Amino acid sequence: FGGGARMVLRGNPVFAQTDPLWNDVWGVVNPRSPWMQLWDLNTLVLLIFTALVTPYEIGFLDGVQGVNVEIIFYINQCINIVFVIDMVLVFLLPFEGADGTWVTSKRALAAAYCRGMFGIDLFSVIPFDLISTQLGKDDIADLKVLRVLKLFRMLKMLRIFRGLRIVKRYETDYAINYQALNISTLMITLLTSAHWIACLLAIICKYDPTSPDLDVFLPNMVAPNEKPTSLKQYFYCFNWGLAWIATGEGSGHDEALISTNLRMYLAVLLIIGALANAAIIGGVMTIVDEMNSKVREFYSNLHTLNSYLRSQDVPNRQMRWRGETMPGREFCRRLRKFYIFKFTNVQEYLNLGVILDNVSDDMRRIVADAMYGDILRGCEVFANASPALIAAIAVAMRVEVYARGDLIYDADDPANDLYFTLKGTIMLPSKSMDVYRKGGEPFGQEVIYKKGAPRGRAAVSTTESVLLAVDGDAVHDAIKKFSEFGIRWRVMLVNNMHNVSNVIRRAVQETLRGGECDAAAGVKCIHRELGDNVVFDCDPEGRKANNLLAHLKRLTMQALVERGIGSKEITRLLQTFVPFEESFTLAKTKVALQAKAASHLKELLLRTTDDEGLDMDRWYHTLRLEKVESIETLSHLTIGDLKLVGIPLGDAVFILRGAKASLTPLSVVRAKLAAVKEGVSAERLAMCSWGQ
Repeated sequence: FGGGARMVLRGNPVFAQTDPLWNDVWGVVNPRSPWMQLWDLNTLVLLIFTALVTPYEIGFLDGVQGVNVEIIFYINQCINIVFVIDMVLVFLLPFEGADGTWVTSKRALAAAYCRGMFGIDLFSVIPFDLISTQLGKDDIADLKVLRVLKLFRMLKMLRIFRGLRIVKRYETDYAINYQALNISTLMITLLTSAHWIACLLAIICKYDPTSPDLDVFLPNMVAPNEKPTSLKQYFYCFNWGLAWIATGEGSGHDEALISTNLRMYLAVLLIIGALANAAIIGGVMTIVDEMNSKVREFYSNLHTLNSYLRSQDVPNRQMRWRGETMPGREFCRRLRKFYIFKFTNVQEYLNLGVILDNVSDDMRRIVADAMYGDILRGCEVFANASPALIAAIAVAMRVEVYARGDLIYDADDPANDLYFTLKGTIMLPSKSMDVYRKGGEPFGQEVIYKKGAPRGRAAVSTTESVLLAVDGDAVHDAIKKFSEFGIRWRVMLVNNMHNVSNVIRRAVQETLRGGECDAAAGVKCIHRELGDNVVFDCDPEGRKANNLLAHLKRLTMQALVERGIGSKEITRLLQTFVPFEESFTLAKTKVALQAKAASHLKELLLRTTDDEGLDMDRWYHTLRLEKVESIETLSHLTIGDLKLVGIPLGDAVFILRGAKASLTPLSVVRAKLAAVKEGVSAERLAMCSWGQ
């Protein structure tokens, strides 16, 4: 776009609020511009003014002299000017086509406007009031052409249809309460209809030669002791119009003076009154029905429940519930209390589920993260979960409600669902200590690590509770598709914990076979069962708890203690672990140095820029994929090597120049000093096969 706006493809126009009002590329007005929205609002206000004031002006102010009439006359001329400008803008205003793309062709815009509102808009801006004023100066005001011209001013009211299109255009920009909107629309329709009926009655009495004057047709329009004014006449006619709509019959007019045109008008009013009655009453009933549909369904079901309890004579019986005997009335009270609790607490979350089912995938991620992000991230495994993972789990959630004392699941039941506490308190009892969950806290996490395995604790609702439950299959599918490495690592580790534990126990037996402590035999057993060099693998998050060698040594020492061996002898026996611990420390140091070297490489690429000021960090992942993990390794490559992996010639020159410049003698000395600070000797660095 012009004026510094963002660029778009020539064949696919895009408009945004941040773009200028005039689009230089397409030569049209930006329909999303705040200025255009302000213009539409101004036009809408003028359209409402025209629809209300024009019929009042023709019916009650025509022929009246005064300052107010003059002010309205000049306001009408200003409105005509605004409407003319608006007509010009319509020829330059894009609209969205049936395929969702913006139509910007001048010919297509003009054709669409001419087929639509152009004729109405053109007639509405003709200054008939100004023309009739000029004719009146020539003393021919009684001519029929003058009367026709004055009535032509009513065509301005047809522009109200354009106002409806403006309202429709901005329907998606604001959160609208449609029930309140429908009630307001019915009220506005009622009042506007009464207004137009009053004005049309005055117009017929004024311009129809066969009809009586308005003050003759409505003799009681003004009290005898009051001065007649146009406004008082209007209010009487307005009440008369309301009576026709509400009751189908007006009052206060003289039946003997009804002309043919008035009789036709009254017949139309009878039809309008009947239709208006049906529409308004039907609309109100529909709105009330929509507002109370859930409440009506609830009370219907509650009535069914009460009828069933009465038919089974439950209130007069002794009921047993969870081993407790209670009067039937108390049982019925608890049952109704739970039913009411469920209705008042479930609707909100059911509505949220409907929202997620009716939006696109991208919107679902955003909405689900806003609705359930905090709840799901309350589970430690999902603390850093992405919006895509949150959305995948959220769409599978269901609402479950439990009464006080209900068993959610028992110990040893298969772990198939994950739960989150929305309301109430859940107790997880055990012999040692009871655990409680409330306020969004999760429970039943076994399903994440060992789906289908027996649960270790039961779960009991200690109050009326509302839970969010999600199926374990949905959780695991979401983790496989959308989770980052950290989550998959933790789940994989816990899933294999049982197997690893058995392997380590067998390795302890191998270590202590023959009465001596042979760490090499235990390490060999672990490598045979779990893979070569697995005891030297480091947890990506650096946690000691995942060090298999440390577990092997700890369990070996525990076994020696159980055999009654003294502490000095245990210390001597465990010396066989020292070489392996040194190798593990070396491996950990190697990983740390590699990470530091990769960090230095990334910093170098960020500092290295081309002639346009763009840094070379965009090639970092390309280099890492080619096993270039340090500045030293990079400096031994050639421009041809970098071109072979897809780096352009110019960028390759800048990258190698920066790498060699960073390997000054001073930087090499600093690297050696850093290695000394880390406590790593040159021999150990050589053993790691890293560095020069």
